Amino acid sequence: MTVAKARSRLLSFRLTQDELENLKVACLMQGGRNTSDFARAAVLQLTEGHLRPDSRMPDRFSALELRLAEIETGLKHNTEMLRALLKDSVGRTSERVRGA
Repeated sequence: MTVAKARSRLLSFRLTQDELENLKVACLMQGGRNTSDFARAAVLQLTEGHLRPDSRMPDRFSALELRLAEIETGLKHNTEMLRALLKDSVGRTSERVRGA
């Protein structure tokens, strides 16, 4: 069983009403117990990334892979659309040549 260190230090900062509402929504969507725990976890996660920059590399690569897959899908779709347009255009041109 692990023993948690007592939290004896306090950090406070001010938020606008909109910022607080956004924090509450994010907390609920992520399943946080409360906004304080959620904010603490977020800040500590950010500081962990700065202490060990490589710790976030797998997440970054996963995000890049996902984005590249989305781009590839879009390019394939655009290529198919261009081919269909060109085929249609060539067909209309040959019909005009035959009709002339």
